[in-house]
Amino acid sequence: MIECTYGLQKRLDFLSNVMATTQPARVLDVGCGTGANLTELLALQFPQSHFTGIDSDATSIAFANVHRKANNAQYLVESGALDLGHFDLVIASEVIEHTEDPLAFLQFLRQRLMPNGCVVLTLPNGYGSYELASLVETLMHLTGVYWILRALKRALIHKPTASATVDTLAISQHINFFTYSSVRSLIEASGFRITRFRPRTFLCGFGFDHVIRSKRLIAWNAAVSDRMPAQCASAWMFLLTPTETTIPCVYKRGYGARLRRYLNEKR
Repeated sequence: MIECTYGLQKRLDFLSNVMATTQPARVLDVGCGTGANLTELLALQFPQSHFTGIDSDATSIAFANVHRKANNAQYLVESGALDLGHFDLVIASEVIEHTEDPLAFLQFLRQRLMPNGCVVLTLPNGYGSYELASLVETLMHLTGVYWILRALKRALIHKPTASATVDTLAISQHINFFTYSSVRSLIEASGFRITRFRPRTFLCGFGFDHVIRSKRLIAWNAAVSDRMPAQCASAWMFLLTPTETTIPCVYKRGYGARLRRYLNEKR
């Protein structure tokens, strides 16, 4: 995999390190999509582990099963995966921002763990470059400005768009926008502690992807986030282990988050 502004290689490396350290026999990837950018690559890299990918989008799961190369991986539609059992490692990558009840989602992940299991949680910074750029893009879509600029670009620049690996075939807008402190509170409230953390990249998303194109800039973008406060990163990666206690917490979207959700759904 070639690194990009979204730090997909950095995410894969983070998971690979966790896999190498914990040596899980059974791995569950919740919200796996097509499995192309994570599940399948990990399954091929760690043939001694068995991977189960589940997703609510049946089209993405069908795609995953058709294109599956790893014999130690299976892909199931979430609604039909009733008796999954327990797992040594549960992955929830770029999923929690789509869930109606993030606290209940984290508790579900905890319930799927073996006693000594762990969870890898990755998500975008709700106030980082990606989400803010997405807000600008959404406003441009709703006002029609985006389509005007796109038409002008096509008229001036006759260049084919580079193809990318399909991560999901579903259309699912972000409905949660977490701060670093709010996601940490949710993690603690659901009965986890953070045992490892790493940011992904500094800048990514609408506009930034057209500027940060060279390998050198992409490498800098991924590396510089490690030396910045977590609040500046575009996305976060957590390794979580269960604790004996939970902390009372009520998740409530603020006015700004509710407005951004409305705009995303309107788009």
